[in-house]
Amino acid sequence: MSTESAAGHGDDHGHHGPTGWRYWLYTTDHKVIGVIYLWLGLFFFGLAGTLALIFRTDLAMGPDSVFLSLNGYNALIGIHGLTMILWVIPSITGAFQNYFIPLLVGTDEMAFPRWNALGAWSILFGGILLYLPFLTNFLGYTGMPMNAGWFQYPPLNTMAATSGTDAELLAAIILVGFGSTAGGINFFTTVVNERRPDLGWFDLPTSIWAFGILTPVLGFYTFPWVIDALGLQVLERALDMAFFNARIGGDPLLYQWIWWTFGHPEVYIMVIPGMGISLEVISRFSERPLFGYKSVIAALALVSAMSAGVWAHHMYATGIGASRYVFMVFSLGIAVAFAIFIFAAVATMYKGRVHLTTPMIFAIGSIIGLIYSGMEGIDLGQPAADLQLHSTYFVVGHFHFTLFMVGVMGLLSGIYYWYPKMAGRMYNTWGAKYHAFATLLGLPMLFFLMGHLGELGMMRRYATYTYAPGLQPWHIMTTLAAYFVASGQLVFFLNLMLSLRYGAEVDENPWKELFSGQHMPSPEWDGFPYHPPTPTNVYGGGTAADGGLSSDGGVSTDGGTAGPVDDDDQGGEAR
Repeated sequence: MSTESAAGHGDDHGHHGPTGWRYWLYTTDHKVIGVIYLWLGLFFFGLAGTLALIFRTDLAMGPDSVFLSLNGYNALIGIHGLTMILWVIPSITGAFQNYFIPLLVGTDEMAFPRWNALGAWSILFGGILLYLPFLTNFLGYTGMPMNAGWFQYPPLNTMAATSGTDAELLAAIILVGFGSTAGGINFFTTVVNERRPDLGWFDLPTSIWAFGILTPVLGFYTFPWVIDALGLQVLERALDMAFFNARIGGDPLLYQWIWWTFGHPEVYIMVIPGMGISLEVISRFSERPLFGYKSVIAALALVSAMSAGVWAHHMYATGIGASRYVFMVFSLGIAVAFAIFIFAAVATMYKGRVHLTTPMIFAIGSIIGLIYSGMEGIDLGQPAADLQLHSTYFVVGHFHFTLFMVGVMGLLSGIYYWYPKMAGRMYNTWGAKYHAFATLLGLPMLFFLMGHLGELGMMRRYATYTYAPGLQPWHIMTTLAAYFVASGQLVFFLNLMLSLRYGAEVDENPWKELFSGQHMPSPEWDGFPYHPPTPTNVYGGGTAADGGLSSDGGVSTDGGTAGPVDDDDQGGEAR
């Protein structure tokens, strides 16, 4: 089996509690909890992806397909979206937050270890509660699972009231909502209070700024809103209180105002961690310090702040009047911050020595996804264009471009970069490269086709397209693209699982040979004391502008006299 060079676990931070299976159940060790988060996230990723293939197959079979009932289609759509948004991306992000925040800030453990464990188990038991109605429905014991969409808009949540709706509300509110809030407090407190005294704010890696500071702060603001929205639904359903149900005096639009005050910042909670990880990986595998580090941190902070003020751009069609143009300004302003981020990534790679390892490929793919997603976001941020596209599949394509090609691909970059550290084993290189190939080629095809279906008139949230049967060929092509993407994800899952048994054991930094002659320290691999990479300490006194060489004859910043170096000779990904 061809493998990438291996890395070890690094220093053991100690275990707490009993041994055996009880240790996994009762542990408060940040590394073990990080591993639990990772495998939970990957499990729900596979589950949500399987559901997507099922309802995409139904669409490809024609507008009159009976493969799924209309209610069954709506149920799968709802639980797929909810799983990806509240179970997959937060879980994989939580894996990195738990495992690497202490390693990257120089502390032995999280500030609140028991809260750490609470977050992990809330994901597991919340997922069980979410999917339990599907199992009981399949066995014939209950009615339909929740089928009012992952956003639970009224009046659908009352007209399509099921036991699955109650389970979804409880899972999202009690377990995931409060567990995520507790986790955010833990991560933020650890970075602020527990980091080494010699580690200043601008010594922190971009990944820490992304998933250790900005993401928790956004969570503090957003999760109370969704707890409020869904909590009021519980009171309305259980006690007949009137909040959103117009039949008893409520206002359905009130729910949308509350929901999107959570919903839009939540998008950035899901993409900012992947963005921060991508920049860190790009810097490492370009052998250059991040270009414009402080500007990038300012841009990510600006994205976080502005995301909390643009919720009404989801509501242009609700008759909010001229105030929509205020939200348009904020929506388009986010593009400026994204432009800084993209420019920094490209400038870091420019004239660097780029190593196309698997983490680097996914990191570059995340930047490409952000470029296209941002262009679509400009369209949807303008009221005139949004009113034409808002209820179509174009929005579905844009949403997936943003979450999958930016957020998830950034997290995949982190998995391939840090998996040897977390698992103590190395994955198969060729399997990883096929995963990258299928994902980077298949996702744009899939999401472009979704957007084109919207331009042709395919309505979002519709379980059928009997009004436009001519769309079937496009649904067939879209579904084929989805299966192609799924083939890459299947290889990914098999690769990681098989590596636990057959992968080469690791005991050191797998990437260190790639950086031979350069000074690119990374605390999770090299420990402390740690000095962040800067032009001065990387290039031995030279700068990116003057093309200075490292003191031991490393690569010059302009492509230099050392010439290209093959990865086979420098370590990293073996072929």
